[in-house]
Amino acid sequence: MIKSLSPYYLNIEWNPFSTSAIPEKYDLKLYIWNGVKSSPGSPIFTIQNVNPFARTDTAKVDIAKYVRGFISSNFIKDTATSINDGKGLTWVKTEVIYYLNSVAQPAEHVNTYLASKGYGYGLEGENTQSPTNNVLSTQIEQKIGVNSKYLFSFLGSETVSTVIIVKSENVTKTFTKTASTNSNDLLQTINIVASDFSGDQYIEILKDGVLINTLLITAEPRYTPIDVVFLNKEGALQTLTFFKEKVETLKIESENYESSNGQALDGVHQFKTYNVNGKTSFNVNSGFVKEDNNEIFKQLSLSDLIWQLKGNVYIPLNIDSKSLEYKSRQKDRLLNYKFDFSYAFSEKNSI
Repeated sequence: MIKSLSPYYLNIEWNPFSTSAIPEKYDLKLYIWNGVKSSPGSPIFTIQNVNPFARTDTAKVDIAKYVRGFISSNFIKDTATSINDGKGLTWVKTEVIYYLNSVAQPAEHVNTYLASKGYGYGLEGENTQSPTNNVLSTQIEQKIGVNSKYLFSFLGSETVSTVIIVKSENVTKTFTKTASTNSNDLLQTINIVASDFSGDQYIEILKDGVLINTLLITAEPRYTPIDVVFLNKEGALQTLTFFKEKVETLKIESENYESSNGQALDGVHQFKTYNVNGKTSFNVNSGFVKEDNNEIFKQLSLSDLIWQLKGNVYIPLNIDSKSLEYKSRQKDRLLNYKFDFSYAFSEKNSI
């Protein structure tokens, strides 16, 4: 898997596999497409590297920056617990054409990859891969509200079916994803609606018989919990519920000029205001969480695509908090996070 928000390097030798001669250049061709793996179409990019000094070492080429603009996620808007095509992936095929005496040689380094809008951490090194169990959601027990939605994402198989079981004390729902080579349905998202498990205290998510996540259904008697959806480090949408107080602020911006068109006694504004608009921001508290939830708050803080999920509406947000102090039971005992967000649009529609 190419995580396109971090560099993904191809190591291209100046000694082709097919000959001992040193080429004068090569063309790296990138095919990027959505759909069936076997239908790449035509190259989207051709990256040429010349070799005037007859180098025999290896060139490193970062292809991630060419890929990320072709990937977008699918908003899940089902009102019931269901399995959905998450999209969020694209195919990338690479091939290298070496030139000997200006003659193009047969393609080498021919490979096909899946790519997501994920990233790797700095200490994970280059070409970071997704988890081997193909789970694209953070595998941590967390709380959700009684009216929350939770998005659980996984990578389907190209060869075998994948079975996801979502169950509580009294309800069991089973979803089967058949094998596929279509990038549009390889990333699958289970839309888990907490109210479908009304009266129960927890929801377990099993993939092919293995317990992956446990969701604790939590009632909040005083405040209205809000569900925040963000693009996580695997390039999949993930949900985090904030349970406690939310405080909103409207910041107004405007311009003024002085007019001489009449008298104030006649209701005329001497100082006139125009281009009035505003942006709303808010801060919200998570409520008490376990220490291992630090990983989820870290990924939220590093995400550049965030929404508030209200009903079936994805309201775009920007995160204004510029630092994250990790909490620990040893130091803080009860762990609560406070985040600052702003709505990513003006209150008066100006576009």
